[in-house]
Amino acid sequence: MSPRTVAAVVGVSFFLAGLLIALVPTAADAPSGRAVPCGNSLGGGFDEVGVRAESPALVGICGRLRSERLAWAAPVTGVGLVVVVGSLLVRRGSSGGAAA
Repeated sequence: MSPRTVAAVVGVSFFLAGLLIALVPTAADAPSGRAVPCGNSLGGGFDEVGVRAESPALVGICGRLRSERLAWAAPVTGVGLVVVVGSLLVRRGSSGGAAA
């Protein structure tokens, strides 16, 4: 494989890993011992009313968990995107040399 192809594959892998990190749901342990779903780092799947009914402090804990997850997901996704775009923009080297 060419270096461009390897860079593109690595970039796509980082990009998809970042999206996966962002979209996997988080959960917090309630005082009752059961796991309370906090949604993913983008806020999807978070039921604030249900979490507040379990414990008002869990709303803040869930917010912190989502922001910490997003703090990991955004850079990984961004690096992957930069590597993919860079691999597409880099020009191929000439293989035949200069023609007269």
